[in-house]
Amino acid sequence: MPASRLRTGTRLVRRRLRAAPLHLLATLGTVTGLAKRAERTISRACAGCLFEQVDQISPSEVAIVPGAYVSPDGTPSDMLADRLAAALALHRAGLVTRVLISGGPAEVDGMRTWLARHGVTDVLEDPGGLRTWTTMQRAAEVLGEVATVVCTQRFHLPRALFLARAGGLHAVGLVADARRYGGEHYNASREACASMRAVLDVAWARGRSRA
Repeated sequence: MPASRLRTGTRLVRRRLRAAPLHLLATLGTVTGLAKRAERTISRACAGCLFEQVDQISPSEVAIVPGAYVSPDGTPSDMLADRLAAALALHRAGLVTRVLISGGPAEVDGMRTWLARHGVTDVLEDPGGLRTWTTMQRAAEVLGEVATVVCTQRFHLPRALFLARAGGLHAVGLVADARRYGGEHYNASREACASMRAVLDVAWARGRSRA
């Protein structure tokens, strides 16, 4: 077997193994009704606040870009590059003055370099945003009540916006999809699990604040 086919087969096996627990958890969420309840909760929280086009966005202060995969050479993945491009479009249109980038240290480095290459230098960095919930909580601590725009993909945006608002941000969302992305089934299962966890995270945080 050629080496290239062997590598492709190995990646496929690893991807399926990684996805298997998520598919199982997503199925359990569907059977128990938790997934549907989480979906309804998130949909209600972000109704009317998700936008497809830059010209639908009102002037705001900050665009928030949650992190995603960055290659070892620092190049953002297609998904992350499109999130950055959405923030860049807002910046060039004069609809935001700053961009907040959040993720792991390597993700933040790659995002900063990408933005600087495209002329955006007024950047806030959060190298500790390892989860969407953490990103939004930390952003709220730094930004306070300024108007923000969350830039991410359609499958991720409702949860991200739900968490942004739960964290205390005055946020709307801009869909960053500029192409088709691979791994649709994996992303759907992952998002179903993450949505259930998001609702529980917010409920837990609110319960602690009342205690």
